[in-house]
Amino acid sequence: MRPIAILVAVVSLLGIGLMISSGGEAAEAVPSTRLPSEQENAAEKFFSTLEASLAQKFFDARRRPVIRVAVFDFTDGKGNVVRAGRELSEKITRRLYRQSQFEVVSQDKLQHYLSWNGLNTMGNLDAKGLFRFQRRVNIMDPDNGIHAFVTGEIQKGFSRNVRVSASILNYQAKIGSFELEKNILDVQRIDAEIPFPTEQAWQEAYEIVLPGDRRVVEEGRLIVLANTQGNKLLATDYMKAFSPQEAFPWPQTPYVLLQGREEVVKPEQVRVGLDKLLLSPLVGRKYAEKQFEYSFLHGKFSTNQVYFDETLPAQDYPLLTSFLDLKNNEGYSEYIKIPVHAGATAVLVLSFYVPSEKERIQSKQMPRIDIFQLFGKGTEIFPGR
Repeated sequence: MRPIAILVAVVSLLGIGLMISSGGEAAEAVPSTRLPSEQENAAEKFFSTLEASLAQKFFDARRRPVIRVAVFDFTDGKGNVVRAGRELSEKITRRLYRQSQFEVVSQDKLQHYLSWNGLNTMGNLDAKGLFRFQRRVNIMDPDNGIHAFVTGEIQKGFSRNVRVSASILNYQAKIGSFELEKNILDVQRIDAEIPFPTEQAWQEAYEIVLPGDRRVVEEGRLIVLANTQGNKLLATDYMKAFSPQEAFPWPQTPYVLLQGREEVVKPEQVRVGLDKLLLSPLVGRKYAEKQFEYSFLHGKFSTNQVYFDETLPAQDYPLLTSFLDLKNNEGYSEYIKIPVHAGATAVLVLSFYVPSEKERIQSKQMPRIDIFQLFGKGTEIFPGR
């Protein structure tokens, strides 16, 4: 029996050794023998060229260590976002996002930028289109910090190839009258042809996932006035004469809002937000030429501050305003949607009412925010213009 036991033990040890050897070989990384496909090689070359071009054009270790890029869905040349275009833009976004050298604008912000310009897709831009886009975005999001736009078009190539034409636009480039006249842009184009493995995949690449909407943008003017002295503003009967279909009735309107007679205190931490933009009172030389016009409006509406005055696409804009009452350390806020009508001016008046302690005790007055909306036909509001 003893020789048999020894033999069994030896065989068992040999078996364990074989298992360890086999397991060790399996644990080692087996190099993949699959070569990148022709499609993967072409796409990688395109992505690498685009990244290198962005870095070469915009990177500066001291002045601009991070490049802020807005990547829009690629379109089919008619403004429609197609499947391959969306996939390419998403892959560009993911690649840039993983690198500390780049910062990518969020899709939420991009959708706001498009909405502010009356668009739902981007496509390629000319000088006039970029100028309009710059102005609107810089008004509504002055801290956007964008350095470059990446846009592109997808076209059908030969033999299951997708022809890609990407554009890297310098968003901060100054566009003056000469650039507008000659349609000059600071842009770098990158062209590529990416083969698809099957006829079906090639056809599916051009499927429209979002139809483009490039309508002519109808615009109106929005002016936001405010009384930040703590006074209650009272509406007069003259408010009934205002309409977006009628010119401003200034000759028949000595005043629109009047200040109440209550004793008041000044509100603290006044905040006025329009859409995603935190507004501040307009000051400085930039608005010097409009000071007389603003003084006229302050007289009509009993206000002391102008928070906003711009031409915008005709649509509704959310406005949230608030202040802090130091008496009870309580915040007050109001939310409203402001309609901006095409070819008309909307005047929004904010009244921050903060009664004194005497008024609170004797008259049972409480702090509040009143919002008045008035409209007039045309975007020039000063009489005689």
